Amino acid sequence: MRDTFCPLPPRVVSALSVLGLLLAGCGGDGLPPRAPARLEVGTGRAFTALGDGAVLELARGCQGSQHVFVSMRAWELTSLTARVTLSLERVEDGSVVSSPFVLRLPFEAGTTRDAPATLEGLLLVVPDPAASLGREVRLTASLETEASERATDTRSATLQWGTETCAPGGAAP
Repeated sequence: MRDTFCPLPPRVVSALSVLGLLLAGCGGDGLPPRAPARLEVGTGRAFTALGDGAVLELARGCQGSQHVFVSMRAWELTSLTARVTLSLERVEDGSVVSSPFVLRLPFEAGTTRDAPATLEGLLLVVPDPAASLGREVRLTASLETEASERATDTRSATLQWGTETCAPGGAAP
C-alpha cells in the first residue's frame, strides 16, 4: 500500500496557524501568577522594623561574644523552609563585620492569609565590635526556599551597644 500526501489549501493552513496562536495560551491551570516572594529584615527577639536613622543594638552574649538580634518577615512564600543568609557590613568601606551566617531554617506561618511568615531572634555574631561601633552598618538578609523562591532586603543603621542580656556571673536574667 502506498502512502499519499494531500497538502492543505493555503487558506486552511493560514486559518489553522491563527487558531494555533489564539489557543497557545489556553490549557494552563487557570490560576493567576503568584507575586514574587518579598522579605523585610528587622531587628529584635520579636520583629522590629528598621526605619531611616535606626539604631542597631549590639548585645553582649552570656558566653562572651556579642551579637545583633535579627528578625524577618516574608510574604508570598509557598515553602516555609528556607536557606537564610545574614551579613552586617560597614557602609563606609563595605567590610563585612559579622561572622558568616547561612542556615536552613523554618519560618513561622502568618496567622491570617495576608499576614507575613516570620523568623525572629536570630543571633548574628559581631566578632570585633570596636571596628563598627558608632558607625553606619548595612544589615542584609536573603532567603531561598525549597521551592526556589528568592528574596533579599537590606537596611542601614548605626551600631551601638544595647542593654545587657546577661546578669553578673554569666547567668541569663
